[in-house]
Amino acid sequence: MTDPRNDAIVLRGARQNNLRNLDLDIPTGELVVVTGVSGSGKSSLVFDTLYAEGQRRYVETFSPYARQFLDRMDKPAVDRIEGIPPAIAIDQTNPVRTSRSTVGTMTELNDHLKLLFARCSQLHCERCAAPVREDTPAGIREDLLQRAAAAGDPRLLVCFEVKVPKNFKEAEVLALLDRQGYTRVRRVERGLLEVVQDRLRAGSADPARLGEAIEAALRGGRGRLLVHALAPTASIASTPDTADQTPEVIASWRWSTGLHCAACDIEYRKPTPGAFSFNSPTGACAHCRGFGRTIGVDYGLVIPDTAKTLREGAVKPWQTPSFRECQQDLERLARKRGMPLDVPWRDLTDAQREWVIEGEGEWARNTWYGVKRYFAWLETKAYKMHIRVLLSKYRAYTPCTHCDGARLATPSLLWRLGDAPLADAALDERPRFRPRGVQWSDEALAALPGLCVHDLMLLPLERARDFFDRLRLPGRLDEATQLLVAEIRSRYAFLCEVGLGYLTLDRQSRTLSGGEVQRINLTTALGTSLVNTLFVLDEPSIGLHPRDMQRVIGVMHRLRDAGNSLLVVEHDPQIMQQADRLLDLGPGAGEHGGRIVAWGRPEEVLATPGSLTADYLTGRRTVRLPPPRRAAGEAEDHGWLEVIGASQHNLRDIDVRLPLRRLVCITGVSGSGKSTLLQDVLHPALLKHLGRPSEAAGAHRGLRGAESITDVVSVDQAAIGRTARSNPASYVGAFDVLRERFAKLPEARQRGWTAGTFSFNSGTGRCPTCSGSGFEHVEMQFLSDVYLRCGDCNGTRYRTETLEVTHPGPDGRSASIADVLAMTVTEALHFFADIPELAVRLAPLVDVGLDYLRLGQPVPTLSGGEAQRLKLAGHLADSAQATAKTAAGKPTTGKLFLFDEPTTGLHFEDIARLLGAFRKLLDAGHSLVVIEHNLDVIRAAEWIVDLGPEGGDAGGQVVAVGTPAQIEKIPASHTGRALLEYRRTLASQARRGTMTQVAEPAMAVRTAAASAASVPRNITVRNAREHNLRGIDVDIPRDAFTVITGVSGSGKSTLAFDILFNEGQRRYLESLNAYARQFVQPASRPEVDSIRGIPPTVAIEQRTSRGGRKSTVATLTEIYHFLRLLYMKLGTQHCPDCDARIEPQSPDLIAVRILEQFRGKTVDLLAPLVVARKGLYTDLAKWAAAKGYRELRVDGERLPVKPWPRLDRFREHSIELPVARLGISARGEADLRAKLTEALQHGKGVVQVLATGSRVPIVYSTRRACPSCGTSFAEPDPRMFSFNSKQGWCTGCFGTGLQLEGFDAEQSGEEAAWNERQDGEAAVCGRCDGERLNPVARAVRFRDRSIGRLTCESVTQVRKRLTGLKLDRREQAIGRDLLQEIGTRLGFLERVGLGYLSLDRAAPTLSGGEAQRIRLAAQLGSNLRGVCYVLDEPTIGLHPRDNRILLDALEELARHRNTLVVVEHDEDTIRRADHVIDLGPGAGVRGGRIVGEGRIEDLLANPGSITGRYLRAPLRHPLKPRRPIAASTPSLTIEGATLHNLHGLDIRIPLGRLISVTGVSGSGKSTLARDVLFASVRNLVGGEARAVGCRAISGIEHIDRVLEVDQTPIGKTPRSCPATYVGIWDDIRRIFAGTTEARLRGHDAGRFSFNTAGGRCPACEGQGVQTVEMSFLPDVKLVCDSCAGQRFDSDTLGVTYGGRSIGEVLAMNIEDAAEAFRPHAALHHVLSLLCDVGLGYLTLGQQSPTLSGGEAQRIKLVTELAKVRVDLRAPLRTRPKHTLYVLDEPTVGLHMADVEKLVRVLHRLVDAGNTVVLVEHNLDLIAQSDWVIDMGPEAGDGGGKQIAAKTPQALAKHPGRSHTGRALRDFLEDRWETTLQESHDGP
Repeated sequence: MTDPRNDAIVLRGARQNNLRNLDLDIPTGELVVVTGVSGSGKSSLVFDTLYAEGQRRYVETFSPYARQFLDRMDKPAVDRIEGIPPAIAIDQTNPVRTSRSTVGTMTELNDHLKLLFARCSQLHCERCAAPVREDTPAGIREDLLQRAAAAGDPRLLVCFEVKVPKNFKEAEVLALLDRQGYTRVRRVERGLLEVVQDRLRAGSADPARLGEAIEAALRGGRGRLLVHALAPTASIASTPDTADQTPEVIASWRWSTGLHCAACDIEYRKPTPGAFSFNSPTGACAHCRGFGRTIGVDYGLVIPDTAKTLREGAVKPWQTPSFRECQQDLERLARKRGMPLDVPWRDLTDAQREWVIEGEGEWARNTWYGVKRYFAWLETKAYKMHIRVLLSKYRAYTPCTHCDGARLATPSLLWRLGDAPLADAALDERPRFRPRGVQWSDEALAALPGLCVHDLMLLPLERARDFFDRLRLPGRLDEATQLLVAEIRSRYAFLCEVGLGYLTLDRQSRTLSGGEVQRINLTTALGTSLVNTLFVLDEPSIGLHPRDMQRVIGVMHRLRDAGNSLLVVEHDPQIMQQADRLLDLGPGAGEHGGRIVAWGRPEEVLATPGSLTADYLTGRRTVRLPPPRRAAGEAEDHGWLEVIGASQHNLRDIDVRLPLRRLVCITGVSGSGKSTLLQDVLHPALLKHLGRPSEAAGAHRGLRGAESITDVVSVDQAAIGRTARSNPASYVGAFDVLRERFAKLPEARQRGWTAGTFSFNSGTGRCPTCSGSGFEHVEMQFLSDVYLRCGDCNGTRYRTETLEVTHPGPDGRSASIADVLAMTVTEALHFFADIPELAVRLAPLVDVGLDYLRLGQPVPTLSGGEAQRLKLAGHLADSAQATAKTAAGKPTTGKLFLFDEPTTGLHFEDIARLLGAFRKLLDAGHSLVVIEHNLDVIRAAEWIVDLGPEGGDAGGQVVAVGTPAQIEKIPASHTGRALLEYRRTLASQARRGTMTQVAEPAMAVRTAAASAASVPRNITVRNAREHNLRGIDVDIPRDAFTVITGVSGSGKSTLAFDILFNEGQRRYLESLNAYARQFVQPASRPEVDSIRGIPPTVAIEQRTSRGGRKSTVATLTEIYHFLRLLYMKLGTQHCPDCDARIEPQSPDLIAVRILEQFRGKTVDLLAPLVVARKGLYTDLAKWAAAKGYRELRVDGERLPVKPWPRLDRFREHSIELPVARLGISARGEADLRAKLTEALQHGKGVVQVLATGSRVPIVYSTRRACPSCGTSFAEPDPRMFSFNSKQGWCTGCFGTGLQLEGFDAEQSGEEAAWNERQDGEAAVCGRCDGERLNPVARAVRFRDRSIGRLTCESVTQVRKRLTGLKLDRREQAIGRDLLQEIGTRLGFLERVGLGYLSLDRAAPTLSGGEAQRIRLAAQLGSNLRGVCYVLDEPTIGLHPRDNRILLDALEELARHRNTLVVVEHDEDTIRRADHVIDLGPGAGVRGGRIVGEGRIEDLLANPGSITGRYLRAPLRHPLKPRRPIAASTPSLTIEGATLHNLHGLDIRIPLGRLISVTGVSGSGKSTLARDVLFASVRNLVGGEARAVGCRAISGIEHIDRVLEVDQTPIGKTPRSCPATYVGIWDDIRRIFAGTTEARLRGHDAGRFSFNTAGGRCPACEGQGVQTVEMSFLPDVKLVCDSCAGQRFDSDTLGVTYGGRSIGEVLAMNIEDAAEAFRPHAALHHVLSLLCDVGLGYLTLGQQSPTLSGGEAQRIKLVTELAKVRVDLRAPLRTRPKHTLYVLDEPTVGLHMADVEKLVRVLHRLVDAGNTVVLVEHNLDLIAQSDWVIDMGPEAGDGGGKQIAAKTPQALAKHPGRSHTGRALRDFLEDRWETTLQESHDGP
């Protein structure tokens, strides 16, 4: 069914950022590299457009609740995108910057390890290092026997110890023991009594006696036991009084049942996962709180210059005016104590220095407090911002001395995993980590088995991987532990595969490079094993040495070959060579880019003229190296910077010399120690030397030559600014020059303007409307925010008067300040050629290739490479200033610039410009040290330091140093070999003009045919064992329509949902962060060997809930969310009283209205600060206090701002600022106006006036007021249009639109009582006329229609109305995305046949079919491609006519390269499928096998397929002669039915017959059968003389009772089961309680209940399973160990009936139970009914959540039938009560074979003298009916009429307008049993 033309992502009109309306078709299943110069639009295309749309569409398939946690991307600016698969971004950003974030937390290995340690680790005593285990009485007995035998079987004293409580005396305790029979106490010592339990010889004692003694002693000793071995002649004292009678003890042995070291008497806590997490308070070190470091004061920064004396200001922080008093105290008290004030600090004695630092004591007049107490005092004031800033200058970050950097508390480090040989192999001669506080000897530590958590944190990942690969845990692993170990092994393996084996789990994530972060994220993608997914990568080559590049290329090829699409932003030639296609964007950057320069296969791109990328790859261009400045030896002239003995991380005590004023490149393979040397050692060491705050420098012995540099600067690609106010001109200082220039113009001086007037950040010259931003920011909540050009200044940022001042330029031109900001750098240099100072500022921008930028371009719009070059330009500008000072006679020294991978994101062309900028910095006298792998930069370096030779443990050494030419000659250097190969490649390219391999042999690029052939085309499931599946192997074709069918309970839903859907969604969710996954709880891994080829999945399941009383079609489809936003942004507000349009009003007019309305009253002026928002608002209270206000009004109550009470953070609060309390009079008008101005300022144009004694304030607004009556209104808010919010709902109906008795503001409308079918139709609310909203909300109109009136229209009408809208420019900018979202949803509702529904149609009034199709429309409207949709019986509730509409939509979905897996029994659906899987042959334990598979023809030819058999030989009709219906047949007659859409119907219902009510979905079937017939008969039979929804019902005297069998689920917990639901479990419990054995034991029926304590298993509380909480992983349910899943304790299971325990009876299937309980008639009757409806395979105790929909439905039916107590097989002797049964679609979830069983049961029920009325679409059941009432002809307002009332045969012969008749005619064409003739067509 797949169209080959659909194998591409179709992009049309992409306009995101600088993209120029790109049209592009990107083939799926390929590796596509996007390249181009920096700023050309690569990230805009790949991330902001394609990834954003693919991620957004898939996330939209989640529930609204889940979506709020999933960071849904903004909708990109693009005309359309088709065929995009779900997208996953593998980027370089690490959102967490705290030092608590490590490689372990990032990869979630820490989370897995803490779970594994909590389950499988072994505790060792902190004192003796011996293993600590929980002893059991049996284990103690075995150990005791062995010890006693080894000691010669001496006499033993079995003792326990009793502590004497403080409130007891020893004599009292001894007396108590004596009364319990304990007369022998061995000793009494310090309140401890050693009581003798027994005296015996272990070898000869009765085993029962020994066991009883041990158990009794453990009970007496509270889990602790002491056994003494006595000397052969010893005797035992009876009292403790005489010491000489104490027996001689030759040995003492201790045991305990808890985690207690008996030898050392130390008790330990049981392990929990939190105990092994430094982010948990139970595991974190209490001193450093899990950071591993402590924050203190670095006294080296406090006294940075040791050459200064105390008098000269050695103590730096006391040299400011703020703390000059401390300096004076120091000098005054130093003179008194004789301390030298004029001796340099370095020459003071240790005692003198200690006196200065430590002081003498606490603060006092003549006591020196010391520097230390000064900082302690500052810490108490740290809540003040300026104090925090001051402290930050002197902070020291040192390893925690309480945990030695392990982050964990000592008890957590006592647990170990693995054995000694495994630990020795992993550590490789490293010492084991010694926790603080343990008393282990070095020998004991070295002999300890396994590793503690911190040992694993310090291991390189490669060694840790080997450790876990060889780890063998003792005993049989349960499912949860197997899952953990497998997950840990796979994560370690993936990390090593992408070249990160050198990292450790303890490495802080903020120290990782962007490339390392990306490769960590890449391992997550590898682990998901998804297909049909779009993976987006940003520069995966970052941080990789050319030697390591093939690793990442191999990983990307694996992802591609699995059937995924890869979009890679990259500039590395090796990766470009391996791409299937290249896309070159350009030709320039910024507004000069955003176009396609070249696109195609690599060889096609290379031949494209005008492509810079092609020119560089073919050698037509090369990165020109700057000419050499000096010989290498001349570097000695400027000195060297030397790092001595660097040994941090994997550095091997190396000495590194770096020449100054040179370009130095530090390189080496990944993990060789480059970043450690530069970032962890050199940079912080230099900062310390310069007296700047920094973390502690990494381990090294010394630093030389630092005095030769004045500053150290680290230049990265981080964003420069976050607001649009930051721009290139201000960054390089050019804007200050421009403003000064404009301020000196004659016109500006004439007006008295200064440079500040020309600032858009402040001053009077900027536009007051947009505050100088140039645009209006429109927040769009769940859509992308919209930025509109300011209407007042038209985006210029300035007032009109400011723009009148213009600067003259060349050629007679002049420019305003706004015109200047719109100039490019080149244009500005030409325009201001006569201003040298400006040229100096702007020239660096030209030097770094940013001459195309506009001076006022917002910095956040720059790419990472452009931002980096802008920073370089800033430094170049500073250098130019410094050079000017030097020329003026002010000498200056150079800075040291540090760069880490500066070529990240840079094209070849950009690298050339970067090298030019480097040369300018060098020429200015600065030094550059660069970490780099780019061979062009390495070639350009003047000195190279090559680290290695490998990564991790095998690195950290200096392999080579020297110039590039010297490095090439060193064979051991990987860098040297790469340089040599690259030089040869460039020479070859220059000769041939074609691309040549770089550094490594490349893999062959696939052809399209090879690509298609290599990708598996099936979803392959192997050995599926979930639930009742019997190890089946399944191959489901992708991009096709597959139906899974089979009898009810055969395992269909298990295969489709528990395996396919759960696994596909789980794998996608693994790409999200752990925070998001805790809200979107992924399912557990299914019981299968493997699942391959699975794409991301979307489930569309059955849900019986159709929504609450406040749910409508618009809210269910989320159309209403977008309509609310549309009306808030574009609606026009009117006064609800005057109908006048709301307009602004002046503060003067507000003052006049207050004087008129409140004259003579006292009022409070309130400024609204918060309106209905959740939070604590502590900062708001601090702000108010700082402004001098004492109170805030919170939810109508005044609260003090000091102390501010803790608010309920989960409740919405409204907060106002009480500005003033005034008496309103003419005399106080001036005061009123002043306070009103203040209130309006704080309230942003809104003020509330509250009169004394009133609770409701009056609102006044300067922006929104009625010009007629003066009423003011608050700013519109989306909640104002929500009838689920008190801000929007009508106060008469609280948002329901109906007058519902008892419904109030506390009701949500979701309560079961409100969702049950109501008797009759409630009256429409009189206040809102059913529109659900308050008058203010209804008075907001868009195109003269309120939102309530708009939603009263049908889907089709609303779509046509919105399609025909004509919007102005502003409305188009705001409403474009809104209208597109609304239109898409409306269109899909029409496509599934629901165009007739009105948007305000209440959810409870929808039919089952309508509700199902609304859910389909919401899910399928996402327009994804490549996903697997899993649907659960989508045809439920659908008429055959509607079913065909749905199948057409599903087939179209499959044609768009989606996979459809549908669980279905419908014959039409099965026949339309591409592939059918038939499960069976039976249900439950008799099912779970594949009995047929293939196309429909294969199924028909398969004799073993039940489905095939019924399709070959369908059910013949009728099964038995039809019951005649004549005019005299007793009947019920419904007169004048008018409920919902019924049109005053008169309906006759013959009694004693099987009757089907049919019709298209929404035609009124359920309304007639359930809301009118059932409700009315229930009332009338119950004695109420009231019919519902009709005038009257006659013939009611024939009915004795009425029952409805609905579709509600039967239970949600494991305790609910068929036996409890149908009511037979109480009988079974009574049978067991009546057995002789139960009576002897005193067990009553309650003993045999698993819902109450007494007889149930205490471990699982009667559930039979125990839930293991796995934190971030799905919870795992394990069979209870104590009861083996039988739910009861051993005593209860000892009682048997018929040879079976109560637990074994629960495990019996219903067929066996019916035979076992045959003597009990009532039980046997119910069990037989269950067998009759095909449920004999179920077990009595099967958990309700595991039942399929069909099984639950039939159990409900049996429950109702059992209440009648009619033996349907017995002959009718006496006529039972006549019962009317109403069933709504009883065939839901039933296979064709099960439908036949149901038909026979229903016939027997009617034969027993009852009437059965069915609402049904199943044609088999309709054909078996005696009478058919067909409703229609259409749905909604087009239905509600009786089209036909006939026998099925008569309806099929003469269908007329009946859709049912036409479907029945085709259906019965070859299924009618001709031997059975119709006796009568009707009365």
